[in-house]
Amino acid sequence: MTKTLPLLGLALALALGSAAQADERVALARGIVEATVTKNLGAAFQQARERSLAALPPEQADRLRAELDKGFADERTKLLDELSKEYAQKFSTDELKHIAKIYEDPIYQKFQAVNADPNSLASTITKTAVTRMMNMLAMATMSQQQPGAGPVPPKQ
Repeated sequence: MTKTLPLLGLALALALGSAAQADERVALARGIVEATVTKNLGAAFQQARERSLAALPPEQADRLRAELDKGFADERTKLLDELSKEYAQKFSTDELKHIAKIYEDPIYQKFQAVNADPNSLASTITKTAVTRMMNMLAMATMSQQQPGAGPVPPKQ
């Protein structure tokens, strides 16, 4: 019995150490996700929300805005929790610290700001390309649903 107590103590210490490392990785990953994915998602959601509500009467838009914001907050929290746990499993503590340093780099932040700015040419180029791709997919799908319709001709 006296031999098993030190072994149990060692096992408990290793388990606690491992749990602490996992918690540290989750916290590091959470910081990365908050600084990147959820930040950009929040800005995009707000823009899309306002475009969607623009045609409604102000009082109706205000009520719906509150509902949408609550739904977005709930989904953002789920996304943040799930991505943080996933990244904590896929990356070591050192790897997550390295990723965090990249995101803290002022040049990288400038790069991200250009891409996140809805008025930047980079955003316009991206939105235009994505819209063309989505339209191409929609047209291809529609052509397959209509008898006798051929493939979508390439745009020149």
